[in-house]
Amino acid sequence: MTIRAAWILRAVYVVFGLWAAAIGPFVPVILAGRGFDSTAIGLLTAGAALALVIALPLWGHLADILAGRARTFRIALVLSAVAALALILPLPIAIFVIGLASFALFLGVFTSLTDALAVEALPAPERQYGALRALTSLSFAIGVIVAGFVYNWAGYGAAAFVALTWSAVLFLLVGSVVDRTRDPGARRREPVDGPTARARLGSGGQAFAVQPRLLGILAAFTLGYAGLQAGVTFVSIRIVELGGHPSDVALTFGISAFAEIPGLLLAGWLARRIGLRALTAVSFIGFGLCVAAWAVLDSPDAINVTRLGTGLCFGAFTASRVLLVGRLLPPNLQATGQGLLQAATVGLGAILGSALGGIGYGWLGPAGLFLCAAAAAIGGGIWAALVLSGPVGDRAMPVIAAAPAVPEVERP
Repeated sequence: MTIRAAWILRAVYVVFGLWAAAIGPFVPVILAGRGFDSTAIGLLTAGAALALVIALPLWGHLADILAGRARTFRIALVLSAVAALALILPLPIAIFVIGLASFALFLGVFTSLTDALAVEALPAPERQYGALRALTSLSFAIGVIVAGFVYNWAGYGAAAFVALTWSAVLFLLVGSVVDRTRDPGARRREPVDGPTARARLGSGGQAFAVQPRLLGILAAFTLGYAGLQAGVTFVSIRIVELGGHPSDVALTFGISAFAEIPGLLLAGWLARRIGLRALTAVSFIGFGLCVAAWAVLDSPDAINVTRLGTGLCFGAFTASRVLLVGRLLPPNLQATGQGLLQAATVGLGAILGSALGGIGYGWLGPAGLFLCAAAAAIGGGIWAALVLSGPVGDRAMPVIAAAPAVPEVERP
């Protein structure tokens, strides 16, 4: 990778963090300000996550097989700009809510595509990915804190304009990123014997054919992430209930994002010493213990102290999740694999965490909800430790050979 290509990739990760900070952390409180209760907020968030579960495998197939990853990224950016415009224009409340909720879908799509581009572009992803992904955490932390103070002054209506600005910058940057899958020939490789898997389930079918244990890994990540999602979705509402302001909501996400950085930077080093299996399990369990503390803490400041722990654990988990796909699947299926892990976590896990979390927050109260969420996160960590036994979760990276390209048919 050339110096210019490396800097473009870094810039993509920086601007992606600023885009993610514009709206995503404020969705629950924006909905609450529009009169939605905790159950409705949970169900709306779950609906967005359900759309993500359905869409991500399709986006992965589009990126790996049909259009290429960078081109697919730019298509998604255009659609996200349309969603931002829906928040600005005087449209019915239903359109506003759909546009707002869609940012969870685009967050998952953008994450899977940036990570797929990075894992293939980096010469040594297990050593280099953490530092690259830390740029997103840093820019998100700065962006969300600045956004919180801007929204204190201008209101949440300014969020759509901020998102549109960063979408435009990302669109320009992604057009220059190095992407092997721009070449149609590179997208015609066949990673499994015969076209059966592709015919049945597209590139997703190929992924399950290549790695049969993938289903168990997805299930473990779904359970663990459901606990993370339930806690994080409703901690912002809890902070407001305890007297917090938009800047306090922004601060809790900013602290967590800053704390992700050492987690990301240490993840590669830890993976080489204790293995991805232990790293993933400890990340889930540590996050769960912090969420359990929210059941008894009664001030925004006290909650924000624990966000140092959740950020550290989430950073380590994020890196291990991406690196696991690099181990599980060949280069041809990286966008699909990243999409499947995103679908299991920010998709299906978010559905369970948001929907059940919203109901639990209303029925059990904050303490009951946070304890249940903690149990799910810890359970996911234990399950991950079981399913990642063997070379996949070990310290050494197994070599997965890429399948040869299908020869071009000679044309007259």
